[in-house]
Amino acid sequence: MTMSGRLWRVSSIALTVILATACSPGTDTEEAGAENGKPAGNQAQVLYVAAEYNDEKFRLHYRLEVENPSWYHQYWRFTDGEWQRMGSGADGPDPHGLYEDRISMMLDDGSVEGFARYGGWMLVHPGMRSLDSAVDSDAVQAHLLLGETMGRSDVRKYIPQSRNVERYTDQARWDDVKSEQALDEMRDRGEFLDLWQWRAHRSNPVGFADNGYVLHYRLSSEGRSMYSDNRDSELNRPAYMFDVEQTGIQSLNWDALVAREYGQDDWYYLSEEVAVPFDAEHEWQEGDVIPFRLLQTPSGARGAITADGAYGDGAWRVTLERSLASPNARDSKRLRDGYVYNVAFAVHHGSVGARHHHVSLPHRLGLGVNTGEADIIATFSEQPLRDTDLTWHKVELIYPGQVNWEWLTSQHPGAGLIKADIDIKVSDHHGYLPLFQRYIERHERRVKNTERREE
Repeated sequence: MTMSGRLWRVSSIALTVILATACSPGTDTEEAGAENGKPAGNQAQVLYVAAEYNDEKFRLHYRLEVENPSWYHQYWRFTDGEWQRMGSGADGPDPHGLYEDRISMMLDDGSVEGFARYGGWMLVHPGMRSLDSAVDSDAVQAHLLLGETMGRSDVRKYIPQSRNVERYTDQARWDDVKSEQALDEMRDRGEFLDLWQWRAHRSNPVGFADNGYVLHYRLSSEGRSMYSDNRDSELNRPAYMFDVEQTGIQSLNWDALVAREYGQDDWYYLSEEVAVPFDAEHEWQEGDVIPFRLLQTPSGARGAITADGAYGDGAWRVTLERSLASPNARDSKRLRDGYVYNVAFAVHHGSVGARHHHVSLPHRLGLGVNTGEADIIATFSEQPLRDTDLTWHKVELIYPGQVNWEWLTSQHPGAGLIKADIDIKVSDHHGYLPLFQRYIERHERRVKNTERREE
């Protein structure tokens, strides 16, 4: 065995012992309230994934077995003579169930160092929105790039390499962003993560998934989006309503909406094709409802991923399709036969948004490679394969809590090994997810207890 091999083995054993101690059963006091920080609404535990491709196209398939699916997402409700926006999953499950299900995949072609080992955990940093440490919106708006140039008021996912760091394992503060020129150079060499997001309300009804990428922020690919806000910002009310001649309705009903009576074939969404300008003179009734999002046909790289998804027999079944060629090399990855890519998945379910998703460990996706070279192997087929002919891979999911990259590289028991850049993946020592989940939940309780003591 070589010296590096012995070092890896000794370090691996040491880290296993450390983590076993850190994850050992706690006292009754520690166990009390273990579920407090866990989003009770998100019950997604497993995502089944399959893939296929031909000479031009790549097709990604999902099967997500969940109860209480949601294709609803944020609405205007007329109450007490005013229009109020309803639906938010940022703080946990929306009480009225008005937040869509979503399935996401991040994809790396090897350009983002560390992603193959740590996946999405290296994208979470102190100050991000919905974390207990979320930075004040005024501070973000005052930031030269994030606020003044981009018009943002919160911090979202970013790769550590987008900050002024020497190595990706260094502390990557939210406000220490590289110059715009340096970020453009990163785009030019493909140093970003591709992000595919299938949204049950904001993209699926018009036949698309949302194409984006992660660099110094969670960004959208070039082109027109498949949704916008249906809002008259000056009067704080809808800008559009249903065209009664096409749909037979001008609005939905609040009681029917929260009772989940609108099915997948009903007008639970509003699109450009069936929208007309809002009629302020109409005699709106208590409980009238209009969708807050206006759907539209996307363009450019933003609209490069088509989608076909539906819920039935207890599961979402979704198929995404995109060209093998990159629709825009500065925000989307090229896919090639014989290559292996690093991927990680996330599922929002149970009317939750923001960080309250369930996520996977990093996996490897290969196109036409041999068994053992990748976890998920895309099959070559000239014609689309039937569901029964696909090779399905089981992807287990867990709630990620508030574990962030800065904590992992400074206070985590294995921080020294991460900083030393030893080739150990999160799956090497956290592959047993029930134990890993317990560790994450205990960490979140410690975070909250520390904040209470500081108040």
